[in-house]
Amino acid sequence: MSKPRILVLAAVGRTGMPIVLQLLDEGFPVTAFVHKADQRSERLKAKGADIVVGSLTDINDMRTAMAGATRAYFCVPNEAGNLKAATIFTVVAAEQKLEAIVAMSMWLSNPNHPSIHTRETWLADRLFELLPGTAVTFINPGFFADNEMQFLPFAAQSGLLSLPYGSGLNAPPSNEDMARVVAEILARPEGHAGKTYRPTGPKLLSPQEIAAILGKVLGRKVTYRNTPMQMLSKIMRSQLSLYNLAIYEQYVIDYQKNAFAVNAPTDVVRRITGREAEDFETIARRYAATTPEARRSFATQFKLMLMMIFSMLRSAPRTAPYLALDEFSQRSHVVFSADSPEWRRSHDPQVKETFSDKATFQHSGL
Repeated sequence: MSKPRILVLAAVGRTGMPIVLQLLDEGFPVTAFVHKADQRSERLKAKGADIVVGSLTDINDMRTAMAGATRAYFCVPNEAGNLKAATIFTVVAAEQKLEAIVAMSMWLSNPNHPSIHTRETWLADRLFELLPGTAVTFINPGFFADNEMQFLPFAAQSGLLSLPYGSGLNAPPSNEDMARVVAEILARPEGHAGKTYRPTGPKLLSPQEIAAILGKVLGRKVTYRNTPMQMLSKIMRSQLSLYNLAIYEQYVIDYQKNAFAVNAPTDVVRRITGREAEDFETIARRYAATTPEARRSFATQFKLMLMMIFSMLRSAPRTAPYLALDEFSQRSHVVFSADSPEWRRSHDPQVKETFSDKATFQHSGL
């Protein structure tokens, strides 16, 4: 019996590519939807994937990509257009009568969050639930280990991990574990319909513990330094769009409020894939081995120092317009996930019904 065709969106992304490769290894025909043809899409094509180049917000491209598929993975970049892409995907999925979908959601998904991307993710999830006859499974990741790895060069060259996490805790998952969970559900969706899974790493870690593990991997002492988000935004502006930076700034506040520690760690990776979740040291060693800037050198130190100097001379980026808070009739309606009774009741089985919403919206570095 031939295996069903599976569509993977954002097929060259951090979870998309390993998902495609795993499914191909298992003999599934895979359509890989990519924004542009490049070396990554050529790699997937060489492995046997059918490549469709197009836009997630063009219904014609989505119809082309979904033709012949019976299952799909929905994951889009953290950029504007998320809800439109989800709407188009839902319309075409209904036309094609998909039997199963795995949707990449997020742990903070909340209709009243200050980040518009988070609000739109919550709405997209509700759209998927309306699909008639389609088994929908949600993946609710928190803060990926990949986020810390973007600062690996700074830790290696300066011995400092400068991040705005406060005393927040997190059990950071790897991209690879996330991909293994998704691929397993796509390959064998029976029993997963209507379920929401939150893959995490095996242990809650403080920022100081994260820095210590990086130090062990890098072979030098690394110290965590709590850094104001406004200062970090100047550095990250050269790497992220203002839309993406606006998301990150708000997630940091939820991180500080310990939203990612709620109901963590989980055993999802082991239960779904049959193997233990990767620990942070394992993840860090993989990144260190493939990141040239993680090896100490004068040239890299000088380059990063110049970047820091130029970044500090910039004014702080204005990300407030990218939150689209004028969508709310009252600012009091805006609430972080960690402060939301609705979010707490649906995410934390230990929460008391008497939880009161006393928090007010604040934004970081805006």
